[in-house]
Amino acid sequence: MTEFETSPKFVTPDDFFNYTGRDLRAILKPNDNISNNAELFLKNIEDDLMFRVDKLSFRLYPWDDLCQYQLDCMKRAVIKQAEYVLRNSDIMTDSGYDIEKGRIISRAELEEIALCPAAIDALNACGLLNHVIRNHPRFPRTI
Repeated sequence: MTEFETSPKFVTPDDFFNYTGRDLRAILKPNDNISNNAELFLKNIEDDLMFRVDKLSFRLYPWDDLCQYQLDCMKRAVIKQAEYVLRNSDIMTDSGYDIEKGRIISRAELEEIALCPAAIDALNACGLLNHVIRNHPRFPRTI
């Protein structure tokens, strides 16, 4: 069985603290439950954010090759999304269905509110969330 990476790629709990002034480790109140681990929480936020960007846009860049400006925007987006999830819970994994009440909200409505507006703005600012279709060169250019 393959082991999953549990460390965040873009943002650490210290980055979160430096940006927000809030200690993520204290907020999540670590205990025996591994899901309360601050690093794993940020890793999941990053993964969800990257999956959402891939779904919504025409990404032409590898995540490992971001320039410094894009890296700063990505960090800001992850932190903003983490704050949003802490405040509103993880809407991306919500079904919109209650066993007693039935359907509460549609999947489309959930997807619309799953991403934090501030995270969307940060991703748009540096071209990481791109809705423009571009053609890839089919052959390398030679001069």
